[in-house]
Amino acid sequence: MNIYIYGSAAFNNEIHKILDHGNIRFKIEDGKITEIARLQDLKELIKEDPYQIFLIDENKIIENDFISKYLKFLIPKDGIQKSFLDQYGIGDISQRNYSDLLIYIEKRLETVMKKPKATEINSVEDIFDAFEYSEAEVNEKKGE
Repeated sequence: MNIYIYGSAAFNNEIHKILDHGNIRFKIEDGKITEIARLQDLKELIKEDPYQIFLIDENKIIENDFISKYLKFLIPKDGIQKSFLDQYGIGDISQRNYSDLLIYIEKRLETVMKKPKATEINSVEDIFDAFEYSEAEVNEKKGE
């Protein structure tokens, strides 16, 4: 699992401090922490795999409201539409404090670690075991 950070320089620095404080860098097994500089890169990453962790500065998220419709000069040029984030299931969480952010990241990492890796599945029985089917359901699926 990767963590992508998109925001201002101050936001990026603060997130790196938080991740270091929570030892998140050591808890990511095969992933990495990457800063995203361009809006287009962020959109491509979200389209490729929306299940990664995206930490986006709330000042870069454009809401569909009065300001975005009529006062366009207040909208950041490198901002991303909230509707785009919602479309890919990214915009569902907003953390107000840093301890909640660490808890959220740790829980996401835990869910990834509990899933079986492709190398651990050697037979059909392993697949059913991974999804916690009972023996009767396995036999029923095989046609026995």
